[in-house]
Amino acid sequence: MSAGTLARAKKQGSVLLYTNADEQQMKPITEAFQAKYPGLKLRVLNLDDTQTFQRYATETATGVRTADVVMTTDSVGMLNFVKKGNIADYTDPNLKNLPKYAQLAPGVAAMSEDPVVAVYNTALIPKDKQPKDVTSMAQLSRSLKGKIGTTDISNPVAFGALAGYIGKHGKAGWKNIEELGPNSGVESGNGNLMQKLAQGQYQASYFVSGAVRALITGDTAKVLNYTYLTDGTPMLPRAIGITKKAASPDAAKVFVNFLLAVEGQEAACKGGFTPYRDGVKCAYGVPAIEKAVGAQNMILGGYPDDIVKNKPAMEARWKKAFGR
Repeated sequence: MSAGTLARAKKQGSVLLYTNADEQQMKPITEAFQAKYPGLKLRVLNLDDTQTFQRYATETATGVRTADVVMTTDSVGMLNFVKKGNIADYTDPNLKNLPKYAQLAPGVAAMSEDPVVAVYNTALIPKDKQPKDVTSMAQLSRSLKGKIGTTDISNPVAFGALAGYIGKHGKAGWKNIEELGPNSGVESGNGNLMQKLAQGQYQASYFVSGAVRALITGDTAKVLNYTYLTDGTPMLPRAIGITKKAASPDAAKVFVNFLLAVEGQEAACKGGFTPYRDGVKCAYGVPAIEKAVGAQNMILGGYPDDIVKNKPAMEARWKKAFGR
């Protein structure tokens, strides 16, 4: 990061981030960033992805202070955001040290590659009885009708998981999804799903955001455990980009640069994100997942082809399968 950019960033004083990551996830990043750059304040506003894009549109139309940086798991939403000209033309110096798939779109990079996981109530399904793949999960669902859960397709993580899984398995993948559908309870997000798992209303769940891994500790870990599904672990890019209307564009560059550097990736790990950069020590990192499921079973590599065009048909087929 150039001295000139840093000097201008300090004059700007703060960076405003809109993200679907919650306060607990962001806390390690905020603390590490502000420790490195004490003259810069990171202000985080937690919004779901749709709210992020809608709020930005409203604020820029009325001239109100808006996000300097957006961070989202909504692939289609981000690509449409880019298409509308809302992302600044910025290429971070870290990109030359990252895999090619790190560049998701012009001005947009992946700050993490977060997996989806299965989560079980271990009192109801012991570890040695837990399905290891989606195919086995679909077979088990016949005897767990209403006791197996997932998140609604309107949730960007659920859609990203479906798109990645179907992209790898095609017709065979749809067969499993359509077997799971009639037997599955559907929740709006991870919070409700995890709560019902802990209470025993659900015994198993699938296509759950990998962010929950950092939460399954202490007493929670006595009740719940997570696993990666070996016939396909979609890795969902969490995109980050600087907005065209950023009031603090240089502070935004400093923040993005920090997130893509080794120390930023290590801070992200503490919040449950999944770093993918070489040289980052993290129990949740891409190398650990590869060791668990094998490289051939990781669905990794940026946004799926034709994701925007294919979304309506995929959503419609999912809704039919799940009776929504």
